[in-house]
Parts: sequence; structure tokens; C-alpha cells
Amino acid sequence: MIKSVLQSVAAKRERILTHSASSASFKKSFQQNVLRHGRFSGALSSFSTAPDGSSPEVAVQLDYYMSLQFAGVACALVNDVYQAKGINNLQFLPTCPVGLEASRVRSFQNAHPTTMATFGSVEQNIFTPILAKDPSLNVTAVASMFRRSPLCIASLGPLKPGDTIGAHEDTVELLQRIFPEQKVVASPRGTKNTDLLEGTYAGIQAYTTTEVPALQHILSGQGMDPESLHVEVLEDDIDGPKLGYSQMLFASNESLGSPDHRQTSTAFLEGTFEGWQHAISNPSEAIEAVSEAQKMLQLDDESNDHWHSSLTFQKEMMDRMNDHVKETFLGDCLGVLSPSRWSEANGWLLENKKDVDPMLGLDSTNLWQPKVS
Repeated sequence: MIKSVLQSVAAKRERILTHSASSASFKKSFQQNVLRHGRFSGALSSFSTAPDGSSPEVAVQLDYYMSLQFAGVACALVNDVYQAKGINNLQFLPTCPVGLEASRVRSFQNAHPTTMATFGSVEQNIFTPILAKDPSLNVTAVASMFRRSPLCIASLGPLKPGDTIGAHEDTVELLQRIFPEQKVVASPRGTKNTDLLEGTYAGIQAYTTTEVPALQHILSGQGMDPESLHVEVLEDDIDGPKLGYSQMLFASNESLGSPDHRQTSTAFLEGTFEGWQHAISNPSEAIEAVSEAQKMLQLDDESNDHWHSSLTFQKEMMDRMNDHVKETFLGDCLGVLSPSRWSEANGWLLENKKDVDPMLGLDSTNLWQPKVS
């Protein structure tokens, strides 16, 4: 089973890389911008991070600080891909507290009704339970940067009954369901690695793409075996929890309304996944793009301890991110949501509640679908 999954992922990877020639102009522009300016060009004129009295064409609420998990967005931003798609005023909203992504998108769209599209990113395991509780949020999932969740529990040894797990506030209930023999408590997400290493918690909510490689580098630096880190991945595509998509992109329902709104929304998605295609083909440039986007956006990083200050770590993290993105490739594009996968995850997340549509939250208008099967 594992071999067949790996073969399937490898096949998708090859199909994506055959598209790399189409990104040649993207790469040439990227290199010209660096050579001409000594840094990345223009996007400073096409984005903002705070309201200035006017409404942007597109607003984006990331569910975390700008980092390598948003490398595709960064590549599109710093190289003016969004602007080339006709988006001349793009606003990134401030770093969002956990679990408030949909609420922030709804509030912004309500306050800025002339904004053509308001997007957010979040995990399906957060999105659909919140939407089930509050349908008035009027938001819809349209695409995803990761096909599956890298959510895991990291610990310095196997967890024992009664051990305490530190988790993000919006994930406590979910993890308690998965780990009934342990006690799951809300903890600060900015200090989770330190909390684990100092013994504040026996385990922490982590991600195989971020905290896990950071912790392994830290342990190695302390003369310890990095493989001593115990990592329990929560979803394996075989059995167990069904968490669905991660880094899922959702939009206000207004964004899917009129042809003008849909055109703008499609342009944002095209730019984002062209950015990801570039990140996959050129991971070193993607790392540079994220660094530049961090300077441009100046979003709060919460002084978090999730990183390790080495290029080796960044490359490893970038490779892990890209591997997740490749899995979303279907037909001729990245980021495609599968109705069967979506409904399967919703069934598990909502505990198969009979009064809830298993397609809850999924775009029924097919905004982002492959043109070829």
C-alpha cells in the first residue's frame, strides 16, 4: 500500500515537472528583477497590509505568519504575478489568531463590499466544524495548497496515559478525541518547541513540515539523536482520523458571485498556483522569495520558536512543503479539491451527523477545476 502511494505521488510529481517549461518566462523575470534591483521588484506598488480608507480588489487572510508554507503566494507576490493577472490592489490582513480565519474573512468582506474577492487559508479540520456551527459566515472552500494534513504530535518519547499535550486553542477538542488517554490543553503556539524541550508538556501539536525538522535540528545541535524525536502523524490515508485538506483556500461567497468577482477570484488562484509551480521547480528561489515577502508584508511572527537558523533547515522544510503541494495536482493544475475526499473528511470531522451535508463548505460552482481530466 505504501509503495503504491509513493508511486502515485511520484507520477504526479513528473506530470507537474513537465509543466516547468511554461514557467521559463516566470524564472527569467525573477532573475531579471534580482539583477536589476538587487532585490525583488515592483510588488510594493500592488499590495498593502493595512486599510488606508479604500477597498482592495483582493484581500487575503493567511492563517499564519508568512513562511515557507506560503512559498507559492510569496513567489507570486514578489514577482508581480498577481499584478500580471490584473490584480492591481492586493491587501494582506494582519496575522490571525487561531480559529478566527473565517470570521476575519467575513468581517472584512462585510466592511469592504466593493472588494472583489476575500480569501483565507485554514485547515479543513478547523474550517468545516466552525462553518457547521455558524453558517452565517458565508464562506466556501475553493482550492487547497496541501492535499493532506501534516498535523502530528511530537514528543521526546512515547506518550503515556495521563500525559499532557499542548495544542492550539482551536484544535484541543479534535486532539482530545484522537488521544482520549491523554489530557489536551490549550497552549501558546509561539513557544511550543521550547515548551516540549523544557518539559512543560509531554507532547505538542506540531507539523511534519515545520516544527518536526526544527526540533530535529535542535536535538542534533545538542548532541542528541534527532531520530529520538517521537512523531505520531495523525492521518495516513489508510485508516484513523480523516482530517482532509490543509492550507485550504476559502473565499467569501461574494467572491464566487458575479462574473467579475469570479474572474478576480480565478486570477488570484492562477497566480497562487503558478507561484507554487515555480517554487516546486526552483526551491532555492522560493526560499529567497519568502524572505523578501516577509520584509514586504511585515506580518507578526509572534516571536515563534518554530524555525532553525540554517539553510539546510530551510531547504528541508521547502522540500516537505513542495511534496505536499504536488499531491494536489489533478488534470492540468495544482490545488484541486476532490469532492470524495472532502466529504469523507467532513463525515469524520462532523462525526457523521445526519443533519449536516457532507459537502458542507465545498464550492459547488467549480471555480477551480482542471480543464482536462
